[in-house]
Amino acid sequence: MITSERIEALLEKYVKQDTIVSFGTGPTNEEFLKKLALYSINAGVRIKIVPTSHSMALLASQLKIPVVSLDSVDIDLAFDFVDQVDEDFNYISNETTSLIRDKMIALDAEEMIVICEEKEFVQKLNWPISAEVSSFAINKTITQLMNLGEVKLRIDKDKPVLSETGHYFVDIKIDEVYDLDDLDYQIKRIPGVLETSLFTGYADRVVLHGTQLIVKSRLNNPEA
Repeated sequence: MITSERIEALLEKYVKQDTIVSFGTGPTNEEFLKKLALYSINAGVRIKIVPTSHSMALLASQLKIPVVSLDSVDIDLAFDFVDQVDEDFNYISNETTSLIRDKMIALDAEEMIVICEEKEFVQKLNWPISAEVSSFAINKTITQLMNLGEVKLRIDKDKPVLSETGHYFVDIKIDEVYDLDDLDYQIKRIPGVLETSLFTGYADRVVLHGTQLIVKSRLNNPEA
C-alpha cells in the first residue's frame, strides 16, 4: 500500500482550488478520500466530490465534503488504485463495486491518474479480468465466458457479490491475450455482460509506488 506521505505529496501536486474530484469504487479509494479530506482542510483547498458508491457518498457527507452528481458537472481529476498497468497505460482494476461507474468516471475525467505497485507495471497485462454481469440467467453467461478461460462467480459468505446497481461479478482467467481491444469486445459482446475491468485508453498518468514514487505521463508536460 502506498504510504500516507506519498499520498499527501500526490494531493499537493495535483489537487488545486475548486477541483472536482472522483475515484474508482474500490475500498482503497475510500481510504484515499479520507486523506483527501484531511489535506483539503489543512491546505485550505476547496473541493467537490463525485461519489461513485453509496458508501463513498456517505463518507464524503461525514467528512463535510460537498457532493455533486456526474450528471451536473465535469470531473477535473479522477484517481483509481489498480491491479496492473502496461507500458501503453492500459490497466486492469478488479477492486470495485461497480465497473460501469468506474468506466463512466474514467471517461469523463479531464485527467485520470491510476496508482499501482511498481512491480505491476508490465509490458503485457496478465492479471485475471473481472466482468460485471446481469444476474438474469447467470449460468448461461458464465458458460459463454468459459470459451475465453477459467470463470468463477464472485462469492462472499455463500452469496454472489452484488455491484452498486445489483449486478453480479465474475472473474475470468484468460487463456491467452493477443489484443486488448479485441478481448474487451469479445467479452462485452456476450449477452448479459455489462462491463469489464479492462481499461484501454483512459489513463493520463500512472503513479507507481515501491522503493520510490514514479510518475509516468502521456500528457504534453510529463513533469507537471
